[in-house]
Formats: sequence, structure tokens, C-alpha cells
Amino acid sequence: MSDLADTLVKAFNDKEQDINRWMWKMSDGSEVRMMDLSPQQLQQAYKHVLDMLNNKDPYHPGVQRKQYQVRKMWDCANVELLLRHILYDLNIDSLKTNKDLLDYISSHKKVNNVSNSDTIDSIFTGLPSEYNNITIDDLISACLDTLPAFNRKLIPDKFILSLGIWLTEQEKKDLTDYDSNGRFRNRKDVIKERLFLNPNVEIRFNSKGLSYNEFRSLLRIEGRPRFSMMPTDTIKLLRDKVLLILDQDLEYHVQKWSALKEKLELVASQKGINVN
Repeated sequence: MSDLADTLVKAFNDKEQDINRWMWKMSDGSEVRMMDLSPQQLQQAYKHVLDMLNNKDPYHPGVQRKQYQVRKMWDCANVELLLRHILYDLNIDSLKTNKDLLDYISSHKKVNNVSNSDTIDSIFTGLPSEYNNITIDDLISACLDTLPAFNRKLIPDKFILSLGIWLTEQEKKDLTDYDSNGRFRNRKDVIKERLFLNPNVEIRFNSKGLSYNEFRSLLRIEGRPRFSMMPTDTIKLLRDKVLLILDQDLEYHVQKWSALKEKLELVASQKGINVN
């Protein structure tokens, strides 16, 4: 690291640790030193931070609550994929239906003296590592189709659009279109038209983005579908990419608001103010 970079990093760290230089952004966009906030303003700021972290409103949950929901959906997607892996990929003749699997679990629980809270590897061996932490109770829920439904509100259209699109060679061919004058049409316009998107929506081509088919499959999720009704490719896309990206994005915001919470608590303590 260069001397200039070292100096900048040190200056930033010094600012982060100097309680007198911590700033709070007011509702009008202006910034005020936290140490200059009145007791009422400090309490309001603290309440705002707590709301951003843990708001219980189901329509506007705090980032920690939303992250918990995202991780719960990841778990459910993984359990549903385990169920399909056992029934369709292991090629066990005696396991073709959910009932077959429930009977199999019941008999092995007695023989192996295990409970529903034990992990699935107490019954099945050699499963892919991503299934290691799934409990017998989780798998039973999948067999009974009682896993929590997927919450589409967790991945709003704005988030899906932010992931961007990267077309496969076949998709480039499929999305090639011409206007009435025989001129090549912009593929972004073709995508919007085929997916019935608002013409003003901004679509980004991004080499790390979704394929067109992946993008379309996410937009087609509506309401709160049961995982048992969702295509396997869509569930894999959610588990292996979309929910992981969303979790990382939420983790950034959790850390940001948590740091502000700690700063406000330190400022309140320094000023002898009790925030709650």
C-alpha cells in the first residue's frame, strides 16, 4: 500500500473512532454531529435505527428481520431440493412417492433410534454436502408439503432488475427481431415487450447477471407459491444465486445500521442520556 493510501486509511480510521466527528443525517438531508443532537433528537435517531433493523411491519420489515426471512426461504428451498434429490436422483425403487419416503423415515427412526431433531445423515449417507444440516423434521415437512410458502416480496422487481441480464448464444438468436423496415431491434426493447415490462424500465446487460430464462422465471413467480409447485430450476436459481446475493446485500445494511446503533449508544452514554 502506498504512503498516500496509508495516510487516507489512517485518516478514515481516526474519523471513525473520534466520537466528536460522527455525523447523523437529518430527515431534510442535512448532517449534524451526533454530539450536537438534543436528547429528543438522539432518541428519535435511535428509534429510527431500531426500526431499520427490526421493524415488525410485514410490508416494511427491518433489514435483520428480512435477512432472517431470506435465510429461512433458503433453508426451505434446500429442503425441497433434497426431497426431489431422494425421490428422483437416487433411483431407490422403494422410494417413488412422498408416502414411500415417510414410511422409510418412520422405519429407520425406530431401527436407528433417532428423533426428528436429528440431521438427515442419520438415515441417508453419501448425500451432497449442502444437505448435511437438514433435520428429519425438515424433510418430513417437505413430504407433507407444509414448508412455509415462498415470499415473492423478498425479491421485488427492482432487485431482479438490479442483477442484470447476460444472454446465452441461443437466447441472442431467440431474441433477435426486426422492425417493419427490416432493421434490427434493440434486444432490451424485445425483452421488455416479451415480458410485458414497462417500456421505461432500465435493463442492464451484465456479464455476472441472469440469463434471459432465469430472469423470466423470477418475474413469473407470483404471490406466495408453495415450493412443491415451483420448477426445480427456479428453486435452484433461488438457492444457489438469488437468495445468496440478497443475503449479502442485506448483511451490508445490517452492518451499517448496527454500527450507527452502537455510535448513538456511545454518544448517549457520553452525554448521560438514556435511549431505549
